[in-house]
Amino acid sequence: MKAGVYYSNKDIRIEEIPVPEISEKEVLIKIYASGICGSDTMEWYRLHKAPLILGHEIAGEIVEAGKEVKNYKIGQRVVIAHHVPCDNCYYCMMGHHTVCNTLRKTNFDPGGFCEYVRVPEINVEKGIFLLPDSHSEMQVFVTLSIAANST
Repeated sequence: MKAGVYYSNKDIRIEEIPVPEISEKEVLIKIYASGICGSDTMEWYRLHKAPLILGHEIAGEIVEAGKEVKNYKIGQRVVIAHHVPCDNCYYCMMGHHTVCNTLRKTNFDPGGFCEYVRVPEINVEKGIFLLPDSHSEMQVFVTLSIAANST
């Protein structure tokens, strides 16, 4: 598949990489739209992690679902949260989800600026949202991006 690979703010390359393989509790998403957040534009924040594939505000379609995925099926249009809290730790129980260690560790594989992403089990459980039939992927994506970047 094609992916936009970040090397620096002045060096982003389109490269061929393998389509991620999923486990029985994961899904594979075909990306329709992907955003970039403010922290992704801060080169000092990302440069030491390069090369990497940015983009974590995504909308797309489920094209493959693991055998144990029960709540979602191929063909559903979705928006996916890249970071999700555990809902079980001290911070989550106190309503402070943004301090949860799990929230800081969850993410997509490889990132939104490619054709497909693997959605890990915890994101499948807590971070997939179905798109209403009355909304285009872009309408929902833009609404979620605005909301995510206004906090």
